[in-house]
Amino acid sequence: MKRYETIRLARYAPAPKADWTSSYHTLPLPEFHRKRLLHLYRLGLKRPDTCRSVPVGRLNSLLQALAPEVISVAKWIDVTRDEPWLYARTPVPRDVLSALLTTWVHDLRPESEHRQAVREALRELRFSTLRWEKRSISLLSSATTPGGTAHPPDLLYQLLPDALADRVLGLPEPFTYEGGTFAFHRVARRPGDRGAELLSWPPGHHIDRDGQTWYFSALLTATLQSVPFSSDLLIHVRSGVRRWATQTGQHGLYLPPRRATSVYMLSDAPWLGDSPGNQPSAGFSVSRLRYDSELGAHCWENGGPEGMLTRLRLSRPLPAPSQLLRSPEGWLRRADGLTAAIVHSTAMGSHGVKAGLMPGDRVPLMQWFEQALPEGLMRVPDNVRADRYLRSRRRPRRGNSPADRKAEELATLRQEVAAALGGEPLRLEFLWLTEPNRDAGVQALRTVLGLTKETETVELDEEAGRAGEVVCWRTSELMVELRLTRVGELADGLPLPADGRMKTSDLHAAISARRDQVVQRLPKATADGRVTLALVEIHRKKAYTPRSTDPKFALRLGFRDAGRVTQFATNAQQVTHGRSKADDARSKKFESCWTDGLRQLGHRTVPDHRLGEAVPADTQYAALWLVRRRRDGPTRQADLVPIAVRVRPDAAAAERITGWDHRSGVWVPYPELLMRLAESAELPAAEITESPSEWNVDEPADQEEDNFGADAEPDGRTEQQRRALASTVQEILYGLRDRPTLLLLHAQNTRQLWPWLQNAHIQPDMIQLHGQPAQRIALQGSGLRVVRIRDHTGTETPQWWGHEALSRENSDTEEDRFGLPTGLWKPPGCGPRHRVFGSTSEKAGPGATVAVNASRWALRSSTRNETTVMTIDTDKLAWNPALLEITVAACGPDDDPELWAALSHRLRQSPGRAPLLALPLPLILASKAAEYVLPTTQDQPSEPDEDDGAVQLSFDLGVTTG
Repeated sequence: MKRYETIRLARYAPAPKADWTSSYHTLPLPEFHRKRLLHLYRLGLKRPDTCRSVPVGRLNSLLQALAPEVISVAKWIDVTRDEPWLYARTPVPRDVLSALLTTWVHDLRPESEHRQAVREALRELRFSTLRWEKRSISLLSSATTPGGTAHPPDLLYQLLPDALADRVLGLPEPFTYEGGTFAFHRVARRPGDRGAELLSWPPGHHIDRDGQTWYFSALLTATLQSVPFSSDLLIHVRSGVRRWATQTGQHGLYLPPRRATSVYMLSDAPWLGDSPGNQPSAGFSVSRLRYDSELGAHCWENGGPEGMLTRLRLSRPLPAPSQLLRSPEGWLRRADGLTAAIVHSTAMGSHGVKAGLMPGDRVPLMQWFEQALPEGLMRVPDNVRADRYLRSRRRPRRGNSPADRKAEELATLRQEVAAALGGEPLRLEFLWLTEPNRDAGVQALRTVLGLTKETETVELDEEAGRAGEVVCWRTSELMVELRLTRVGELADGLPLPADGRMKTSDLHAAISARRDQVVQRLPKATADGRVTLALVEIHRKKAYTPRSTDPKFALRLGFRDAGRVTQFATNAQQVTHGRSKADDARSKKFESCWTDGLRQLGHRTVPDHRLGEAVPADTQYAALWLVRRRRDGPTRQADLVPIAVRVRPDAAAAERITGWDHRSGVWVPYPELLMRLAESAELPAAEITESPSEWNVDEPADQEEDNFGADAEPDGRTEQQRRALASTVQEILYGLRDRPTLLLLHAQNTRQLWPWLQNAHIQPDMIQLHGQPAQRIALQGSGLRVVRIRDHTGTETPQWWGHEALSRENSDTEEDRFGLPTGLWKPPGCGPRHRVFGSTSEKAGPGATVAVNASRWALRSSTRNETTVMTIDTDKLAWNPALLEITVAACGPDDDPELWAALSHRLRQSPGRAPLLALPLPLILASKAAEYVLPTTQDQPSEPDEDDGAVQLSFDLGVTTG
């Protein structure tokens, strides 16, 4: 495998003293208007005096749908700040703007008791008197935080990417590839979307081997970002594909319930107004379809009997949802001057065009994009390897084949499991649905533990519904007992009202009954109280309608009552072709299930950092993960649960991985932590009548900004959680003082409730708990080092590829070579105290075999069996490993930050596998423990389960409802 010494980032930064200004029209909102709107919004609030901001999120959605040329830079209007929040290249006609604002005011307080107040407010506001003002915006202006980090004005997060998109659209030539061209159009965005989006149109198409046609577009998004301790503004450009949903059955196109589906629309006439200066937008507007349970049909998100769209007199109506879903492919072609395209998501089922781009498409697309860069904005230098500590590698002993090394690894694993169990057998259970899956599960366990085919089998009695068998393996290191039984009615959906509406008592009763069923079905827990593992096969989530009938949450609690941790596997769909690949996928799935199940028991090999004496011998690793439980989940309780995990590589097997019990304040073995976390999921007795929404897990990752709207008051929920977290973190840090510690924190997961982790507040070698002043890290313990991890969520880390410029012999030209190498990276020429690094992995998973130069839209030559053929890779999954940002936020004055970045990178190693873990192991362990706090369905990777053709088929047969 080729070793790359540099990687190239899709990241751009201004040169020193660079300047770029652009003109926009803004809409100032006078102080009287701001206060009058706030007064109206406060009506009906429980604590009106604490609210000082007006939400404009629904207005932003309306603008995105009907006035895509308007850019909103805020989600709240702060009445104390005299700053415009609406911008446009050309003024929006007065009648259009007045109609939109008037409709929004009606929606601000839609309750019947406030109708008179709304009418009075509209008489006083007189939106028709507002005037657009032209303003020159400095697009590269930025302040610097005390920590040395760039801190641009909030409005630039929208305007700078928008101005860059304008330049791309103004390029003299479209993007050209071998066999065609792409012309791009702008897509309207909301402030929560952050940045600018460009979409190629008309769409490309792919005809699969069954003759079906699938449609897609090339996608470019630009976002403004920053990096800790750097004063540079950064632009990240993401390239990909947008896939369009067109395949229908007898009931039309299936849309996933309880979520909005975006529809991109391009119209040759304006949506509103008939004034002479009103012109149609050249870009896409975006509306959203959502299922209305009361109407029993799909509606536009801002429509419905009381929706904003019903108050507007549109020049042309939006497509009727029923017509759009009946014939989505026809709307891709201009029908009466209106194009509509429904965005495909994996929850809709399979798509003939697979997701992602490989560098073979990304590199030429970025080269074309770079032609639009203004003077002074340039791509950052290629990053180089940070291998001062990673350069030396432990070489495998000579004479050992890969098979021998694998056997040694498995023997070591069995020894560690036996040591943790104190010589007792490893007792496991598998409750299965189908015999093929039972056989695959047994074989997978043999593979994971390296067990022989020789077994002892004991049939179980059929009394009490416990029929089955126990399969035993004996090795020189370990004895394994696997109990096999049918899962039976335990996998059935919970008996709840079919319409999805219920009382809390209904849900409580159904869950309690299923918990009792589990306890009655299982043998009693071991006498010594040792936690054991049960692998439970259940139906695919589409089988549980409504979603609230999914039994996973009840099963997890029931198995906890019986002294078991649980790992769930879903019953795979039946396939009629490609059976060999399906069997391989089933085997891999069950191997992953057993591996993750052993992880829950604490049987997880800790990576050897191989960094020698540079790392203190007794160093321990710790990670913090926050779980925010929502009130609309089955627990019916909103709560914050901090999960801390501690890993001591040199400890005995039973004490190597422990977790912090936030209630008792002690470190407990990892499986015991999971059991205690499950206790926090008990249901309340209070009565609530509601229609449960998606049983979701965490709230969306917040952007790098301070929310000054709801919940910002001193006694609000967010402030209370921040105080509680600060107290918990202080306890955890005190419990880690006894030895050198590497503390790993995940930026997107934690920074909203620990603001010090935000780029605007972080300072090197300092730590700040909420409500306290920043202090030197040494005051929290002389051996404490803090590393912040940030992933690609929100395009906060850039896309990348291995890069090498290779000069051809006898030629003055250069040919770019690219790949996806594993490594730790840093900017060239950075100083010895540089703190921000990038960690990358090679290809893995379903996309591991896809060529790096694969193309979605261009033919390429490929050599197979010494024969060169032309191929195209539209139907191949292009999975690119994301760059993980490692920031050494705090360390000692004599520490080398690169050492602790290298250690964090090495903690991503997975035993026996070349690709790295998505996060360092301690963070993986902490995040996975969240499954015992929240009723998720995310034990399995979602792509193989969701991206299949059975979704649409089930909808057509009436098995799945809208």
